[in-house]
Amino acid sequence: MARRDPVVAEDLSPSPGLIRFLYVTAAVNGAAILVVEILGARMLVPAMGTSHFVWTAQIGVTLMALATGYYLGGRWVDASPRLANLYYATLAAAVYLCATVPLVEPVSSACLGKMNLAFGSLLASAFLFLVPLALLAMTLPFLTRMLTQSVDDVGGNVGRLSAISTVGSVVGTLLLGFYLLPALGSRVILYGVSAALLRAVAHDTVSGLGSL
Repeated sequence: MARRDPVVAEDLSPSPGLIRFLYVTAAVNGAAILVVEILGARMLVPAMGTSHFVWTAQIGVTLMALATGYYLGGRWVDASPRLANLYYATLAAAVYLCATVPLVEPVSSACLGKMNLAFGSLLASAFLFLVPLALLAMTLPFLTRMLTQSVDDVGGNVGRLSAISTVGSVVGTLLLGFYLLPALGSRVILYGVSAALLRAVAHDTVSGLGSL
């Protein structure tokens, strides 16, 4: 009777380098979300003023985008657990944000001309920022799936990724408010955010991480 060699289980756990990279991705996307939220409200100001309706609309749209991104990202990663899909979403968000810059004023004026300030600001914010923010929010479910090897890891991974993303948001907010806004205009900063996201996608594609 032929002797069978023992079957060695393949180690599919992510490498330390990949883990660090995924954490950096969570921080960068968390920062981008808060920067876009703040810049979005500021960019609506020339057409709609500084009313509390503008900030209420922008915060509400951001929260709805986060809920949508978390849900759709979770469905997508369950159907196709490939890290490359996350970078497709990031690429789409960057392109959308670039297109948003020249559209802010005409979209705001059109919405304000057809309805009152409250609903006009809500519609303008949703049209301009809901989609890219939702795409960026897909980060958390994708990264959680990529890092999780067993049920025992889920809680720790969600907690770490949420904390890292939130720290990234805090850092992005402080940099924006204390340094970037006083030195640069909102349009330049938003283009910079788009460029940073595009550069990250290009780097990941060249390095092969996006094919995982």
